[in-house]
Amino acid sequence: MAKGLPNRRTRRAARRRGSGRALRLGAFSLFSAGLVLFVGVPGPVRDAAAQTLGDRISGAASGQKGPMVVEANEVVYDDKAHSVTAEGDAQIYYEGKVLEADRVTYFKDTGRVLAEGSVKLTDPDGSVTHADKMELSGDFKQGFVDTVRADTKERTHVSATRSDKVDADTTVFYRGTYTACPSCAEHPERPPLWRLRAKKIIHKNNEQMLYFEDATFELYGYPIAYFPFFSTADPSVKRQSGFLAPRIAYRSTTGYGLGTPYFWAIAPNMDLTVTPMYLMRQGLWGDVEFRHRLDNGYYYIDINGIHQQADSAFAPQPWGSGDQTNRGAVTTQGTIWLSQKWKFGWDVMRVSDKWYVNDYGLPNPVLNGNFYSETSSSVYLNGQGDRGYFDLRGYSFQGLSNFDYQPQLAAVWPMWDYNKTIDLAPEKTHGIGGQLEIDANLTSSSAALASYQQVGAIEIDNLYGLHPVCNNPVTGKPDYTPGACILRGIGGNYTSGTVELSWKRKIIDPLGEVFTPFAFLRANGNYLNYSTSGSATFGSDTIANAYQSNYFGDNNQFQGTMTPGVGLEWRYPLLARTPIGSLVIEPIAQIIARPNSQISNTIVNLDAQSLVFDDSNLFEWDKYSGYDRFETGVRANYGAQFTLDMDKHGYVNAMFGQSAQVAGVNSYNTPDAANVGLESGLNTPMSDYITRVTYTPNSNYSFIAKARFNEATWALAHLDVTARAHYGPIEFSGQFADYEQQPMIGYIYRREGLQFSSKYNVLEHYFVSGNINFDLSRHYYYPDYLPTPQPTFSIAAWGIGAGYTDDCTNFSINYTNAISDNFGNPPAYVRNQTLLLTLDLRTLGDIKAPIMVSPGQIQDGVRYN
Repeated sequence: MAKGLPNRRTRRAARRRGSGRALRLGAFSLFSAGLVLFVGVPGPVRDAAAQTLGDRISGAASGQKGPMVVEANEVVYDDKAHSVTAEGDAQIYYEGKVLEADRVTYFKDTGRVLAEGSVKLTDPDGSVTHADKMELSGDFKQGFVDTVRADTKERTHVSATRSDKVDADTTVFYRGTYTACPSCAEHPERPPLWRLRAKKIIHKNNEQMLYFEDATFELYGYPIAYFPFFSTADPSVKRQSGFLAPRIAYRSTTGYGLGTPYFWAIAPNMDLTVTPMYLMRQGLWGDVEFRHRLDNGYYYIDINGIHQQADSAFAPQPWGSGDQTNRGAVTTQGTIWLSQKWKFGWDVMRVSDKWYVNDYGLPNPVLNGNFYSETSSSVYLNGQGDRGYFDLRGYSFQGLSNFDYQPQLAAVWPMWDYNKTIDLAPEKTHGIGGQLEIDANLTSSSAALASYQQVGAIEIDNLYGLHPVCNNPVTGKPDYTPGACILRGIGGNYTSGTVELSWKRKIIDPLGEVFTPFAFLRANGNYLNYSTSGSATFGSDTIANAYQSNYFGDNNQFQGTMTPGVGLEWRYPLLARTPIGSLVIEPIAQIIARPNSQISNTIVNLDAQSLVFDDSNLFEWDKYSGYDRFETGVRANYGAQFTLDMDKHGYVNAMFGQSAQVAGVNSYNTPDAANVGLESGLNTPMSDYITRVTYTPNSNYSFIAKARFNEATWALAHLDVTARAHYGPIEFSGQFADYEQQPMIGYIYRREGLQFSSKYNVLEHYFVSGNINFDLSRHYYYPDYLPTPQPTFSIAAWGIGAGYTDDCTNFSINYTNAISDNFGNPPAYVRNQTLLLTLDLRTLGDIKAPIMVSPGQIQDGVRYN
């Protein structure tokens, strides 16, 4: 044997104490003798002399059920005391548990194990318990611990002066503390950010619960709340029945509110949350949410509502819910996967009245806030392939703003979309090759009442001051005719179908020029069955379906077109090396030829009313946003983009372009019932100029500017500027928008706005934030629609916030102040002020307290609060 000291794993000694005799064994191999022992396989009972250390510690008293391994520098057998002691870096491995200590003694008569000095017990799940002294049963299922500290794999920490392991499922900590915050590495003597200090902490492993008796919640070591009894789920539990963190709310119309949700884990894939909340001014508001996860999907149903006690707190109809007593909402959403490629789903929300969700601050899952402008309900069937998709769905809407009039909102069913892309191999298509695309759409919609908007002015009914009407500005009489009034929505039924087959192929010549020839065939048909009956009267103003005859003539019209087209796109990227980086200059030209297939000057347009001409659609074959409109005639699009890559200094990209109507009818100068295309920058033979500049020096900074300039005067028609910066602890973003007035499509004033937001990480875990929005158009509204002059920099909304975040705690407080216009009679506005406090304690839950400190709803000089 080599000389020198053996290592810890191979150095072993054993000593038996009896009547003055001692037996010593030298170091030996791990597999050659029995002091590192594997025992516990069921078999015949061994005699005392044949028992190993593992046998003696595991003991017949507890009933050995698994193998045990014992390692130590020295082992002492004491026959008089009937004990076995492992000393010096003692380690015991048993059924996934590891017990480590300076000294471990097993008492055969009692079947107890005593561990002393730097004791550490590691459970199979990774949880660790530290103690000065630990006494356990032979199977580690019972015992007590002095001066204990337990650390779980979920990074939670429990300390106590003493702990008793009553049985395999129950552990009691006396005069203990619980926290999910780590100790300060530099100052371990300091208390954590928060902790629960209790006279007794009981951990029920079979229930997966922690119970606190006579508990105090401490913040930085200072007590701030007392609980005679408190319970929470075990940190390892993701779902556990019980009460959740309370919810606090305040609004002037509802009063202070306090609610405590109860969560019921019905099954591993099913749960129910019940939230009763008492509002001091309105009474008991309740919410019930049921969730169910299936093998092939999920769904949930949420029902909430209230029987109000003080209806007068809300504005009278149509500015508020008035004397409506029973109010509520039903929301359900689900997705069922029928196969790997097909799914069926729904997303439905119905409310008792359009003011309910905003009056009671229901959260909006889409906007991540508490504001709704409308509810959208849909049912769909969707199929997704490698190069195509199928989508069939229906929509229903409820308007939630004061300006919405429900009979004017359309229901859409069906809406069907199909798209498929097919690659053509040249060798199989007589050298044609390229890519074939099929695109199809079928949409049918219906509404009870048509919706209109006056051209060149904002005209609203003279009774409520809410609903758009069309009147002659000179005579004041109704004028629902094309050119004077826009028809936004159809009263009646409208169905439209479109199928488009297109082909394109990219060809690169030896010079690097990229040619893309393309061709398409588009078929469109629509059936209009508008209503001539039905109307709504607001004082002396009337909205009637009969006015639609001014736009469409005879009822029940079917129209269809077949539009073929061919085109060619050319690009020639040129690469140049400069002292500051590589420069790519790419001129682009495109020509598209189609016949004049416009149906009529008063064509229905429901799905293509959003038209913004910018860099994103300059080289599109069709710049309309939907299927109801399509470009006609021969059009050329041309421009160039420049990219300078400055290596470590980022890159600059710029684009400049224009579109021209070469021949045929310019569809953008051919108004439909909604005047879409007019004043778009595309309605003249030579379009406005399109520009874009992007500069990104590195991942922390970016600047993007997009602009459209009048082709004759170079006057600015459209501008969007966005900037973002992240420098050390500071984050900043800003946006400026400036759009010219477009009275022919309903925008009679220039629209300008400026927005800033920032966040400053003051210290490692502390931050402050702020944002402000300027409405730079508000001064235009005086004297036509606002009674007093407005400053150029009118503050539309602003907010400030501060917070703290770390591994165990998230706290924030945010204040927002925003105005919402109400072009009523007389005009007024509501300033909504909200204070939101959020506290999230990891493993304990979160508390949210939205407080609406708005002065109330103002109408006709009367405040309703």
